[in-house]
Amino acid sequence: MSFRSSNNKEPGEISAPSSNLNTALRIIKEVQKKYKTREAEEKELEGIVKQDALQLSNNRSNPKLKDLYIRPNIVSKRITGTLEAHSNGFRFTSVRGDKVDILYNNVKHAFYQPCDGEMIILLHFHLKHAIVFGKKKHNDVQFYTEVGEITTDLGKNSYMHDRDDMMAEQAEREMRHKLKSAFKGFCEKVESMTRQVVEFDTPYRELGFHGVPFKSTVLLQPTSHALVNLTEWPVLVITLDEIELVHFERVQFHLRNFDMVFVCKDYNKKTSMINLIPMQSLDNVKDWLNSCDIHYTEGIQSLNWVKIMKTIIDDPNGFFDQGGWNFLEPDSDAGSDGEDEDEDENFNPSESGSGSESSGSEEDEESDWDEEDDDESGSEELDSDEESGKDWSDLEEEARKADAEDGNLHEDDSRGRKRKHGSPGKSSKSKKSKRR
Repeated sequence: MSFRSSNNKEPGEISAPSSNLNTALRIIKEVQKKYKTREAEEKELEGIVKQDALQLSNNRSNPKLKDLYIRPNIVSKRITGTLEAHSNGFRFTSVRGDKVDILYNNVKHAFYQPCDGEMIILLHFHLKHAIVFGKKKHNDVQFYTEVGEITTDLGKNSYMHDRDDMMAEQAEREMRHKLKSAFKGFCEKVESMTRQVVEFDTPYRELGFHGVPFKSTVLLQPTSHALVNLTEWPVLVITLDEIELVHFERVQFHLRNFDMVFVCKDYNKKTSMINLIPMQSLDNVKDWLNSCDIHYTEGIQSLNWVKIMKTIIDDPNGFFDQGGWNFLEPDSDAGSDGEDEDEDENFNPSESGSGSESSGSEEDEESDWDEEDDDESGSEELDSDEESGKDWSDLEEEARKADAEDGNLHEDDSRGRKRKHGSPGKSSKSKKSKRR
């Protein structure tokens, strides 16, 4: 038996029965939504380390930077604020009154990226433990400001020698110089105030290379302690001290790009991958890794790193007993080259002399063999003559008879020719006597 509400309102009823059910359904859905939101927030806040309270300093000479934006945004719309250094940490205060505190002892890496070749100048903090603001936890917090027009109006008429454009470029250069000096002064004051507890690292742009760590192609720049991309969001920060191995995938001459995989010393951490790195940057990347004393390997195939790391975590001792990371090395070529090198190292000059002696003895043996073959052939001929039953005297007589017969044959042939042709004088005389 089912009940179906009616939209017909009976006499004396304030509302139809269906409206009560619709109201109840709406209230139930709102309660479910609130419960799911609260559950997601609690899950997001799991593992948050409670930080110490920020000790404010009322000194007016505290390092301070104004008109900065924060990433990620506190609210959906980006807002400006002021970053100030206090006794044991930084505090960012927005124009709305929102506050974000970052303690010095929670800073793992601090980066200062100038505006050379970029449209923004920034300070970035990579944290040891995540902090919560905007109802989410974050491990990376960035403060930046724009130094030029990120978007350009293509509709306006502009000329190369327009005075307004030249003045705008001059103003932009001056603003860049002013911002660089302000940010650099802030970093130096903080380093001196914290006694190098917080030390700002600057990326080396000349060592940078392009790649795709997430979804878009960005410029990856090495620093003294990390490999970073700070301009595009989400940022990439890979700490070099935590890396055990770097493996290059799809390294082939006919391909334009290769991939780069970072394996951490803590095998429970997920491997980091950078895709589509131009092949022209391979040698520069290898030189940089050598300068950082990081071991690297290369191969022509893409590997299933999730399965590999799971195998290592399940049985690390068995993995290293079987050779560890040697399966990434080109074994066949390495083994043969190593054996050849060992043979070259064990080479002694004395052995060359023995080798020449042995070669000389071999030549003597070959000559002896040739002489023996000649003796055998001569003996075979003599044996054949002896088997015929004739002595040397008999053979000489046969040779003389043969020569005499040949001489007689030649004499007979010459006489026959003379008789056949005859002399010309005699033939003419015989012809004349016949005519008479």
